[in-house]
Amino acid sequence: MSDPQDLTLAWQRHAALLFSFTSFAGRRMKIGLAEVAALEQIQVAGELSPGALGIMLSMPSASVTALLDRLEGKKLIVRRPNPRDRRSMLVSLTPIAMEKAGLDLLPVSEAMTSMAAAMTQEERAIVDCYLAAVNQCMARQQASA
Repeated sequence: MSDPQDLTLAWQRHAALLFSFTSFAGRRMKIGLAEVAALEQIQVAGELSPGALGIMLSMPSASVTALLDRLEGKKLIVRRPNPRDRRSMLVSLTPIAMEKAGLDLLPVSEAMTSMAAAMTQEERAIVDCYLAAVNQCMARQQASA
């Protein structure tokens, strides 16, 4: 890669493959892309309020409620009262969600960890820096809309 645009193109190929992989994993879990995105956000962030999840997914409250109803109906999430605020709920993954993630998502995660372990600390720092910058660009774009 001699040109900075080559790195952007590599990221775009990654993003396209990630979208395809997410669609594949969702079909195997018998859920849609929005549901997979919600499960991923909860897995990464931990327990979330529906409002926080809605912000992360750029979804209005009514859509988040319907999405959570679908996930709860499939026993992939559980809602519980927020111990710090009686008026709100917290959403977390169930063991069933983790079991289903084991089909496709966890094996890929484990393979990526293995690849990272084969890299030097300096190489990992460079990749981390680039991914953090990419994430920041996307978060800024999402926040500006």
